[in-house]
Amino acid sequence: MTSGLSLVLVRHGETEWMERGRLHGRLDSPLSPTGRRHAELAAARLRGEQFQALYSSPLGRAMETAAILGRAVGLTPQPVDGLAELDFGWLEGAPAPLWREEGWLAAAFRPVRALIHRVSAEQPDDFGDRIARTLEWISSRHPHGRLLIVGHWAVFSRLMAVMLAKPGVDWRSYGPWEACGISEMRRAAADDNGRSRWEIVRLNEASHLREAGAP
Repeated sequence: MTSGLSLVLVRHGETEWMERGRLHGRLDSPLSPTGRRHAELAAARLRGEQFQALYSSPLGRAMETAAILGRAVGLTPQPVDGLAELDFGWLEGAPAPLWREEGWLAAAFRPVRALIHRVSAEQPDDFGDRIARTLEWISSRHPHGRLLIVGHWAVFSRLMAVMLAKPGVDWRSYGPWEACGISEMRRAAADDNGRSRWEIVRLNEASHLREAGAP
């Protein structure tokens, strides 16, 4: 791959399930009124920027966000299966105390959560391979230019791990990704081994969400 490509990443807006503390994964929930407002604010921030394409996770909450952004930048969202959120298996739809890491209930449930993930969810290596293939597919279609991508927390964390490739760094440590926050990665010249290098231009920019009295 050659240099000259920038990816602008926007996490989908807040959903009704997020406000209730439930885990989505491949399950879905519509944007809440706050989520739609935040998507409009992100669209206003991006209006006037030039993009060659707008790609999105095919899940409803991402496509709903992408449609709002697309109207601002004059592009129709193109769903990409490889950008779908991590499949959490039987944990999907569970309330926060069962899937979050903090709290005594989460600690007590940890062995069960690990078993559920092992037998029913998308496995870490498979997830990593999917995101790497998706990045390669997008990059091969667009050697140059700027792309707008709407996706999910786990997808962006794994994408950052693929791009930055820091040994010993767990992919889950990348983030946080605020709903409708904006990040941007730029592909620099390849290293001495011919591998692509990516640089952070902006990371989880969210000032637009707190302007004009946004909730």
